[in-house]
Amino acid sequence: MRTDGPVVVALDGSGTSAHTLEWGVAEAVRRQADLLLVRGVDDWLATAWSWYPNVVADDPEATVVTYLAEQRAQVLARHPGTAVRTQVLHGHVVPALRELSAGAQLLVVGARTRTGRARTGSTGVHVAAHARCPVTVVRSDPGNPVGPDAAVVVGVDGSPTSMTAAHAAAREARARGRSLTVVHARPTIPDPFGRGSVPPLATDDEDDPTHKAAQVVAESLRAEHGGLTVDLTLVDDDPVDALARLSRDAALLVVGSRGLGGFRGMLLGSVSSGVIREATCPVLVVHDDS
Repeated sequence: MRTDGPVVVALDGSGTSAHTLEWGVAEAVRRQADLLLVRGVDDWLATAWSWYPNVVADDPEATVVTYLAEQRAQVLARHPGTAVRTQVLHGHVVPALRELSAGAQLLVVGARTRTGRARTGSTGVHVAAHARCPVTVVRSDPGNPVGPDAAVVVGVDGSPTSMTAAHAAAREARARGRSLTVVHARPTIPDPFGRGSVPPLATDDEDDPTHKAAQVVAESLRAEHGGLTVDLTLVDDDPVDALARLSRDAALLVVGSRGLGGFRGMLLGSVSSGVIREATCPVLVVHDDS
């Protein structure tokens, strides 16, 4: 992951924006990075009804400019030493954020809460898939504050992409002074040849191939990130369900997304996509080429 460039925080003026901004500011301060606050303007609203000049009472762009100026003033009041810029986005938000992400070290977006559950809509999923830098999807859940012992959680499956995510998670855990929990979840699916189900993970059997492979991952993380506490969790469960459940008590959940040039957004992966939709803590999506 690149360490230069600003932390870009995408706001939409909704009730979740305050928490998204708070999280993004904390990241910028921790990284000693510049902060760029952005919000999109609905250009189509002003143009589609342009032949009826009285339909749109306010100038949409002026409203967004004022909103961003207010957010910038609030940030500077709390963190006067932080470099804060603002930018209005035009057109569709996902392509606009993707373009900005090329020069950023982190893109922060919010997740809306629906029917009592924190879920990321399609915009959050698409931004996480298409961005050219790591993306954090932030949820607002004041009823579930992060405890002092909450770990950074990362899902691994042995792929190069998940190893990139594992090392990124280790760096995040060390920077936050937290432990790291490495999770491998394997669903017990029916055997396609009719011989029953996949054998369950032998979590206490050190000779089990999956157990040995996961131990190698944990040991490599301990060796490369000295002083980091690394715990290993092996479960028989759907990976999305397992990671979403563990996210309830996590400080941060990290997943990998393979990047294949211009087609990256088509290959976010069912697990990564499901996790950023269902998890209840901030989710960091790391691309293997970012």
